[in-house]
Amino acid sequence: MTKNRGSGCFQFPAIVLTSVVLSGFIKSLLSVSTFTAFSFLLLSISMIYGRIEYKKTEKRAWKYVLYSTLLLISLMGIRSILNGLPTYQEEKVKPNISEHIYRETILEKGDSITLLSQQRTWKDNYGNSFEGNFSVRETDYTLSKKEYFDNRQNYSRFSWGNLYQSLATADTPRLDLILQKLEEIQASRTLNRFEFADMVVTFIQDIPYALVFESNCESPEKYEPSIRTILEKCPDCCIGGIPHGIQNPVGFMGNLKGDCDTRTVIIYAILSHFGYNVAILNSNYYKHSILGLEIPAKGTYKLHNGKRYYVWETTNKHFTLGTLPSGFNNINHWQIMLTNTQHHAN
Repeated sequence: MTKNRGSGCFQFPAIVLTSVVLSGFIKSLLSVSTFTAFSFLLLSISMIYGRIEYKKTEKRAWKYVLYSTLLLISLMGIRSILNGLPTYQEEKVKPNISEHIYRETILEKGDSITLLSQQRTWKDNYGNSFEGNFSVRETDYTLSKKEYFDNRQNYSRFSWGNLYQSLATADTPRLDLILQKLEEIQASRTLNRFEFADMVVTFIQDIPYALVFESNCESPEKYEPSIRTILEKCPDCCIGGIPHGIQNPVGFMGNLKGDCDTRTVIIYAILSHFGYNVAILNSNYYKHSILGLEIPAKGTYKLHNGKRYYVWETTNKHFTLGTLPSGFNNINHWQIMLTNTQHHAN
């Protein structure tokens, strides 16, 4: 009897530990939250173990179930307190994240997750107004940037086109909340193919321009006049230490710091997801990157493999499909780096 009472001190902790270990397996099988899987296992194992240990005493058979219930109530109370802290959702994300990004907490499949969100209102090139709350998961933001930094040496051997495609491919699944919101806007406004593309491009055009450097950002006087002018007007319009001087799409949506090819890559990823034929064009002469879209239109285009890719400037508002800024409009200085039709063919 003395031996049984002594070993009993470890029985409930063993039940808890077993439930923790097995909860991941149950979660993968039933597509439930970690807490739900843990609660189910804890109560089930407690009931089974109690009935086996105290076959002759029905009352004591429920002892571990009672312990488990009290533990779960305590955990839910702690969870509720933490989620209800008033300052949590107001906290700004620092550093290198726009003041327009804020944290908010939601429940997703029973789990509490943190989003990096932005409330956006903008107009397309034809005066139509749009608005919505756009978010990426903070875990996706952190993980995507870590993967990008960890692979920067491998990416250094890539062509620009392969780098762009790799970033788009890696990040598109993590843009799912933004893709869903854009799809909701399309459905609610019954946008056709051209109107939807214009809504997406103006969504990105509306985000203020920011320089993206592989080196650290420095004071304005250390740069050439065009860059100096930008930084003198907006000292925070710069993010440094970014591989290859281009942000990955989820990184851009998590901090709103993006220049030309940062923008063309995310638009390329979004429109590719929705089935458009898209290209990215670069110019060494102009030191710039723009989008190309194969869709019935008018204006300037680049012919590639029999397809007309109409050009689209993405860093400034009010540029429509087929038009380029003055001083950047010689199409012979633009080369196609990537098309998603070639990628799909491969």
